[in-house]
Amino acid sequence: MLDLLREILADTISIFTIMNPLSAGVVMLTLVDDDTTRHEFNTIAVKNTRTVFIAMLVLFLSGTYIFNFFGIQPDGLRVFGGIILLLMGFNMVQGHDKKVNHRPQEQVAAQMRNDISMVPLAIPIIVGPGLATTLINLSIGAGGWEDYTSVVVAIVLCSLANFIILRRMPFIKKRLGVNGLKVFNRLMGLIVGSLAVQMILKGLIGLNHYFN
Repeated sequence: MLDLLREILADTISIFTIMNPLSAGVVMLTLVDDDTTRHEFNTIAVKNTRTVFIAMLVLFLSGTYIFNFFGIQPDGLRVFGGIILLLMGFNMVQGHDKKVNHRPQEQVAAQMRNDISMVPLAIPIIVGPGLATTLINLSIGAGGWEDYTSVVVAIVLCSLANFIILRRMPFIKKRLGVNGLKVFNRLMGLIVGSLAVQMILKGLIGLNHYFN
């Protein structure tokens, strides 16, 4: 039981760090009007969290089948996914927003829409290439019910955290300030970069054994 709790904690930290809902929340604030009400923020948070939860669950549960269908080596994904995460980590450490996951054109288009909760806020800002490859990697590495339980529980916890943060984002930004958010973003970048290096090394070791 204790081992399962440790695994849940590790998976939750990994997924939450790559999701980075605080950074996504900052992007959300740039996409909404200044007179957006608390009820409207709550609606955005509900729709966004529902989309994020479903997308993460589908990616995790279908990851193994997708790679088996195409005959792709899991270690190849680990190397490629690690590179994506490494780029995200560098970007976050430098204090930038989640530019890896969306283009300026998408942000301009989003500002013209009434509903930004699903596109681009959920996909591709939160559930972007980094989170997708991480979830598929967790799916490939799952060896039993404990692994599946751990990741599913982590997805539920991260989804709840995402809802709370997006719903309370105006208050959070007011309390932390711009500098506080940037410091948090840089700390998350260090963790993402560390996870990326571990993923790349694990993939390279696996590929080395595969070719030898």
